[in-house]
Amino acid sequence: MKKPLLFVSAFAGILFASCGSDDSSSAVTSVEKYISSVQTMNTDDDVNMLNVTYNAAGQVTSVSDGENTNDLSYSGGNLTTISGDSDPFQISELYQNPYDGYEFGEVLDYDNNGNPIKLRLFERDEETNEIIEEFEGFITYDNKPNPFWYTLQAAGIIDVLENVELNFSSVPQAEELIMAKQLLFKNNPKSFVLKHLNGTVASQVNATFVYGTDGYATSGTFTSSNEDGETSSGSINFNYLP
Repeated sequence: MKKPLLFVSAFAGILFASCGSDDSSSAVTSVEKYISSVQTMNTDDDVNMLNVTYNAAGQVTSVSDGENTNDLSYSGGNLTTISGDSDPFQISELYQNPYDGYEFGEVLDYDNNGNPIKLRLFERDEETNEIIEEFEGFITYDNKPNPFWYTLQAAGIIDVLENVELNFSSVPQAEELIMAKQLLFKNNPKSFVLKHLNGTVASQVNATFVYGTDGYATSGTFTSSNEDGETSSGSINFNYLP
């Protein structure tokens, strides 16, 4: 079963081309909170842990899941290099896309906050690489902030994405960065529904979060199911710097 999780990475390893969202990259809250660790657990009791460390200036210096670590370096306050074998904030299964196992086509629509709410996705044959079927994905959000926004800002990633040009006639840039800018969400996603083009549901995920008085998620549970009757569930816990 493809298990769609709700926690979209800013650096997902997929390629797509589309029209861009609002170029204004601003948070939906002025309350700044920075993640120190995130823990997830799935139906099989597999636990994934993400730990984030900061320097005295409040910049993210490393992101680790215990097996893979990324180190971030800065010059003049700007992110200059990221070392490591994998993308930061996409280590292990913690940041699988909600459409894991499908290829991105494009973002079809955004809400008023600039969150992607409708996607075009494809499934390919693993042997022939031919497209088997096209799908549409629909994402809904709680009216709460993306828990990772200010952490991404402290890592210099928001600034990097603000400088990404979405006009494909401009100087070529890393497709992952173009994708990341278009998929960057400002609110916290609570559901994802994957549909066949005839409108029937292929799979879906629903999440319920607990929020603190500052509006940030402290924990959550999610359930996923597909048209074959397979189901799974999991949980997530967020810890922030004091």
